[in-house]
Amino acid sequence: MSASEPLASRGEGVKLLLWALALFAATFALHTRHNAFPFFYHPDEPGKVEQIIRGEWNFHHPMLLLATTKIAVEIAGVPRREQAVVQAGRAVSAGFMAVAVVALSLLAYAWRGWVPALAAGGALMCHHQFFELAHYLKEDSALLAGFSLTFLMLLACWWRPTMSRVTLLGIACGLAVSGKYLGVLALALALPILWYAPERRAARFGVFAGALVATFVVVNLPLFLHLATFRESFGREMDLVVKGQRGLTRSVPHFQYWNVFIDNTTPAIWGLLAIFLHARWKERRSLSLPEWMIIVFPFAYALALSFSPKTNDRYFLPATALFTLQAALGTADLAHAFAWRHTRRRWLAGAVTVLLVFQLVSPPRPVHWHHLAEYWRAFQNDDNVDLIQWVRAELPADAVIAKDNRVALPDPTKKKHANRYGAIPQKVIAERFAADVGAFEELRSKGVTHVAVSESDYGRFFLKGLRPQEGERADFERRKAFYETLLRDGELLFERDRGTVIYLHPGVRVYRLIEPKF
Repeated sequence: MSASEPLASRGEGVKLLLWALALFAATFALHTRHNAFPFFYHPDEPGKVEQIIRGEWNFHHPMLLLATTKIAVEIAGVPRREQAVVQAGRAVSAGFMAVAVVALSLLAYAWRGWVPALAAGGALMCHHQFFELAHYLKEDSALLAGFSLTFLMLLACWWRPTMSRVTLLGIACGLAVSGKYLGVLALALALPILWYAPERRAARFGVFAGALVATFVVVNLPLFLHLATFRESFGREMDLVVKGQRGLTRSVPHFQYWNVFIDNTTPAIWGLLAIFLHARWKERRSLSLPEWMIIVFPFAYALALSFSPKTNDRYFLPATALFTLQAALGTADLAHAFAWRHTRRRWLAGAVTVLLVFQLVSPPRPVHWHHLAEYWRAFQNDDNVDLIQWVRAELPADAVIAKDNRVALPDPTKKKHANRYGAIPQKVIAERFAADVGAFEELRSKGVTHVAVSESDYGRFFLKGLRPQEGERADFERRKAFYETLLRDGELLFERDRGTVIYLHPGVRVYRLIEPKF
């Protein structure tokens, strides 16, 4: 199906509606499984929960996720308790992820027909990164939902730019901008589409702007009522994007997101993506503007991310989504590459099957890629619980433990934090990094007997490409030297490797304090 043709007949529209409803329900059901882990595991969720309960906003991000969660909490009568609210918010996040999956599946249908639509829906629903990020009260799923709806409406408006479709495009862009500030990129995609046809151009822009502004104002009304707080928070976010965070930065452009691409794709996606791009290159002279946008977007987006020293796998989600979509479309290109008509269906079925199987499972090592089953298991196991049980059972009651921030032992200096994990008889001394409690001689003078560290904290000192910001080098080198000595010479008593879901598997090690060497 060409991007210049109308979407569907009435009968086909009913089938699409049924497919969209079924895909949304299946994705939502899958992505809300095993999401009851404690709200304080993720460092950002306690603050978001507090904002929802108290109705006081910090505006580190636009309001789409938090405002929707607050409405859901009120409508469903969710108790104003932290764990109940975070699970409601995680369900809202899963809902946005399901919207994104449906929108991209409909986009695949509009471009290439039913089989790529089914392949895209299945591959995205079962994608491990989608599954993981739907489990957090974080804005990434809201941003992706806005982007996905924007891409769908770009194609619809290209076919026939009716005022109703332009209105929906404005709403989609408004949702993208309301998901995260980065959603403003949706405007750069929409404006050329609106400009292209000269007929009623001014009216289209007016309707689009009205829908965009109305959506943004409705979703972000508290932002306009607290402009000073918004300006301060927005400046903070931009400063992190430009300079890095937590005392660390890296040279730009960098290649960190090449590794993220590898981690969030499979050999099936690589092959089908190459086939898709080859087929589009062959027909490049006939491609429409929105088709070019869909093709180029994930590459341009990844390139733009490489110019910020602030990095995280989740920032790559929109690119992951479009690469997976393109691979799903590549199943049709693979089938059409074979001239024998009687074998095309077999090749198409085989390509879709391989794509979906690779999303679900992986062969044993050394051949391994991330897949849904791995993340499904990760959310069912909790290394933090294992650590606390081990400390209670194996360490003396009079032990004194210096720990990193991500180690799940109660910090007695923070009342809420100390109550979250449950009391233990051992004394805990907590800092952002265990290295900041003191050098080894100082630890001994404070009575420290054990050191508990997390790779999610100390690992940054050993990552290639990261370096301290200006004025942070002395602390960086001191901390790195501490961990090098501890990991090399310490007596390891307890170890859990860092896993795919780092909040449940942060990579914990407990050492007996190093004895002085004479």
